[in-house]
Amino acid sequence: MVVKIWHHTSLAVSDLDLGIEFYRRAFNYDVLFEERGMSHQIARMTGIPGQLCDLAQMRSPVSGHVLELIAFTGVGEGESKPIRPGAAHIAFYVDDLEEALSKVERLGAVRLGEITEFDEGRSVYCREPAGSFFELEQLKGN
Repeated sequence: MVVKIWHHTSLAVSDLDLGIEFYRRAFNYDVLFEERGMSHQIARMTGIPGQLCDLAQMRSPVSGHVLELIAFTGVGEGESKPIRPGAAHIAFYVDDLEEALSKVERLGAVRLGEITEFDEGRSVYCREPAGSFFELEQLKGN
């Protein structure tokens, strides 16, 4: 597996507008991308039918790293997935999603949902053996 770049860190929040406002005011983050009411793609990725979310990707003026805030709705009780407020995941761009997924699964990671198509490429959420969450993403054209 070849990791191309550590793309973003994602935090689950209870209210997207409050999260955006906090990171804007406290740390001067700017919104790069925002989507409300994501349904099919996020349900496929989390493996939770009926899952919905609002999300924003933000950037600080002092870092190129992307902070993603996600407010999930339709959350089931007792889910061990990166959807509760305070939960987080890290995301890596990879050259070959299937190869990377095969490697992390051999090392004990578990795929949470399906490989899911987005405008920029394909992604999948996973949980590693100690319980933290990460995303593998292959950009289109790779």
